[in-house]
Amino acid sequence: MKKTIYRTLFFCLSVIALAGCDLELQKNYDYEASVDDPHVNVTAWEYFQDHQDMFSEFTTAIEYTGLKDYYTQTENKYTYLALNNTAMQSYRENAFPGIASITDCDKETVKNMLLYHIVDGEYSSYGQLQVEAMFVLTMLPGEKGLMTMSVWKNPWQAAVGKILVNETGSNGKSPQRNAKTSNILPTNGVIHIFEKYCYYQK
Repeated sequence: MKKTIYRTLFFCLSVIALAGCDLELQKNYDYEASVDDPHVNVTAWEYFQDHQDMFSEFTTAIEYTGLKDYYTQTENKYTYLALNNTAMQSYRENAFPGIASITDCDKETVKNMLLYHIVDGEYSSYGQLQVEAMFVLTMLPGEKGLMTMSVWKNPWQAAVGKILVNETGSNGKSPQRNAKTSNILPTNGVIHIFEKYCYYQK
């Protein structure tokens, strides 16, 4: 029985292999490089509005705390550490257990968290950040605003260019956060998307 199965399988594979012999040889194999354009040609705020399935709670928090101008303005370049709904839910559950809506949370606390996720200047893996962690200036003043950023050094090609915030050991005991998506370029800076919120820990 086994021999019959093997013979049938071998016959089928042989037919498939021979059927491919009629294909023409490839004449041109020059590699034509192409890179996805990271520019989205809208402000950070417009980008979040276009992706409400991912950022609905984040944009609600921005409006609730009165920080929308940071995301709509075009005079300055900022690096926006965008928190998707997973990150926002995690933040709410950790900072305000039992509260179901971000608009029921303490406004000043939420505002400070969001200010920590806005960095003054453009920081992407397109030349501004290196593999060594560097301190950057967040919009949250004082010690609680301390943050480091770097490009993830990882041998796996899928991770090339990903952004790290507070790489382990670079900024006190702050937890390391890896961007889920990096280097989106709106007209007013850079967006990196996170599934976990960032914070400074001494």
